[in-house]
Amino acid sequence: MATLFGASVVAALRRSEHDRGEAWSLVGLAGLILQNATFAGVIAIRLALGATTAQDSTANTGLWALHDALFTLNGTFLALGLVGLSIAGLRAGLVRPWHGALGLLSAALLFSSASLTPVIMTQGGPFALLGLAGWLMWVGWIVLYGVKLIRFAPARVPA
Repeated sequence: MATLFGASVVAALRRSEHDRGEAWSLVGLAGLILQNATFAGVIAIRLALGATTAQDSTANTGLWALHDALFTLNGTFLALGLVGLSIAGLRAGLVRPWHGALGLLSAALLFSSASLTPVIMTQGGPFALLGLAGWLMWVGWIVLYGVKLIRFAPARVPA
């Protein structure tokens, strides 16, 4: 669904971005596609964990470590999506400055969390909350952006 959302933003802003010689919405869409691919890997690892036996603790330990690493790094691509779609929406006037700032702050938190993956994986602690805070902000951001897209009426081109 995130990819469909990103494609909707691209479709809504394509003309105005083309006129300005920009492609921020495509950057955002690329981030969402990469995020979906990474998350597919996370789900595949979860399925593999379900298929391993309790006696194979080495495999379980390795799979959990890979799962946690991919899950945290997934924030990098979500941050890319947030940056691209926030800037695209701001430049086209689709989102208000505070909404764009929310997206950029969420992206910064998600990217910070992804950058701190080794620390988070070995020590946990409050750094893990950066990703959670960024993700919660993203939820609000995408709901509000979706409402804007539903209400958006692109300029009609005369025939």
